[in-house]
This record gives sequence, C-alpha cells and structure tokens, in this order.
Amino acid sequence: MIHLEREGYIAIVRIDRPERLNCLDYPTLVALQEQVDALSVDSEARVVLFTGTGKAFSAGADLKERVHLNEEEVRRNVLAIRNVFTSIAQLPQPTIAAVNGHALGGGFEWILACDFRFLVEDALVGLTETSFGIIPGAGGTQRLPRLIGETRAKELIFTAKKIDAMTAERYGLATAVVAREALMTTCLEFAGQMLQ
Repeated sequence: MIHLEREGYIAIVRIDRPERLNCLDYPTLVALQEQVDALSVDSEARVVLFTGTGKAFSAGADLKERVHLNEEEVRRNVLAIRNVFTSIAQLPQPTIAAVNGHALGGGFEWILACDFRFLVEDALVGLTETSFGIIPGAGGTQRLPRLIGETRAKELIFTAKKIDAMTAERYGLATAVVAREALMTTCLEFAGQMLQ
C-alpha cells in the first residue's frame, strides 16, 4: 500500500491503492505513519516526495471502510489520519506533493501538510467531506487559510467546492501546474535544486 523508492538523497513515498483511488483506510494510514516515522530520522533522505499510483493522488478517507466501522474505530481512524499528517508537516526534510491526480478530502489535507505542491493539469482538489457534513479532521481547516487566506479558505470549506489545478495555482496552493508526463521529472529537478 505504501512504497518507498529512492533517487539519491530523495525519498519517494508512493501510495499504491489505485483500484480505490488511493483512499486511506486504517492499514494504509498505519503503513504511512511507519514510513514517515522512519524517514524523520533517516539521514540519507534529504527531501521527501509523496505521490500516488494511478489517476488519483488520494480521494481521502475510505468511506467504504467507514460504513463498517463502529464509533470507536471511526475515532481511531480520525486520530490516525490527523497524526500522520501532523508527522508529515513536522518532517525535518522539505516535502513535496507530486499530485498525479485528484486530491480530495483527506487527500487534499495530505498535500496541505507538504511544503510544496506540484499538480498535474487535470487534477481537482478540495475539502469535499464537508458536503457530507463531516468536518475536515486532519488539519485542513488550519493549514488552508494559512496558505490562501481566510476568505478563500472559507469558500472552499463552506461550499465543499472542488477547484482545478490552474485555480489552485492562482490561489497560491500549487507551486506549479505541469503536464502529467512531466510531473516526476519536474519534482525531482526541484528537489535537486534544494539538494545543491
């Protein structure tokens, strides 16, 4: 579910659940937390890049899993997603989200926890869980206004609006918007500039 690749001093963490649009179920959150914890003390990892397999970065929490969870398990999952994104935000290395497709709900909160966000041209992003009456529980309501200002953040939070990559760049969310085939090359080159 979570794979680590290396490109010199760049650690590439890839979520690999394309059949579920890289949704975050509990086992995936546990594996991601373990990987982030290991990278936080890894002197060979000087930049950490997060990406997904397939057409989505992450569609957020796995709602099919949630249907079968009791209240205690739901609370466990909410705590797990909050903790892992806090750990990502606190990594000592610069972090890059290579957003290979839609980043919605918890997937959007994940990229907000990163220092830089490169989006493919057809990506959509947003805190869509508010359309179900669910409050974003993994830091999105705090990180989003710090990045784009309170008024625009409220617009996205209160309306559950999805925005395209170009709008995300205009709002100051995206470091750059790139063609799909150029995403990893662009991110690795950017990481290489920091490594210098």
